[in-house]
Amino acid sequence: MPAKEKSKTNTNKNVEKYYAFFDAEYTCFMNYDTRFDRSHSNEVISVGLLISDHNFNIVEEYYTPVCPRYNPVLTRYCRELTGLTQEEIYDAPSFEQVFSQIDVILNHYQVNNIYVWGNDRVTLEDGIRKNHPLISKKHKRTVAKVTDITKKLTTRIFGYSMTVSLSDMKYICGMPHVTSHNAMDDAKDLYRVTKFVMKNQYKKARVRQLEEFIDQRDSYHRHRRFRKLWPLDENPRKKSPSFKNASENYIRTLKEFYARDGEEIPAPILAICDDIRNLAGMDARDCPKLIEK
Repeated sequence: MPAKEKSKTNTNKNVEKYYAFFDAEYTCFMNYDTRFDRSHSNEVISVGLLISDHNFNIVEEYYTPVCPRYNPVLTRYCRELTGLTQEEIYDAPSFEQVFSQIDVILNHYQVNNIYVWGNDRVTLEDGIRKNHPLISKKHKRTVAKVTDITKKLTTRIFGYSMTVSLSDMKYICGMPHVTSHNAMDDAKDLYRVTKFVMKNQYKKARVRQLEEFIDQRDSYHRHRRFRKLWPLDENPRKKSPSFKNASENYIRTLKEFYARDGEEIPAPILAICDDIRNLAGMDARDCPKLIEK
């Protein structure tokens, strides 16, 4: 984690500290993607790397798609999530070629830590184990430099470590509460979040609002019981519009009861509403959302 720089000038004028911010996208699939080789999941399909100096001035950016070895044909879900096209993947360099270039950049700036948000190191190591067992030790040492910055940044803001998404942190920093799933954009967002937090430029008024939202969101997910749509073919009557209408009428009555006197509907009740929808073959729609103020 970048720390406050000492005021004293380094005795070696040629040495300057640099920070690396990294993100990667990986192969992904849905249950119906029968052609996807699940034994070779977690293949990297794009990387974004941003290097800044200790004052957070950007000095280099590197982005490239990556062609997977075992699942080179992206699933529809993966294309829609990342925005990558099949043509980009076919024309992309291999994992080994990409990490060779990353090694060159990191060595040039003498970077010792590659900052990420979340468990990218675990995912990369799992991908190497399954898909690139013969990769060079040099590349493995590069992956070993990947460092999750989540704990240090959240502790600086909240006073304790919190499990929050990068989009949550973006909200605190006055950025849109979304995740792009583009490796370069997400690496840039991580750089911006780190810069705002380290320079105490984040919006402190939004911290409490985010904490309240996270409490609601976590409570909702703890009380959910049916995560997938109930197979309609198991009970043909569930396909009838009258069944769905009856379900929605019950949900509406439930919400009206708990929303009396203008009170906010509790997250566990919203979870029940979405469980009812899933049982009736409908999509969930009541997960708490962060309303920007």
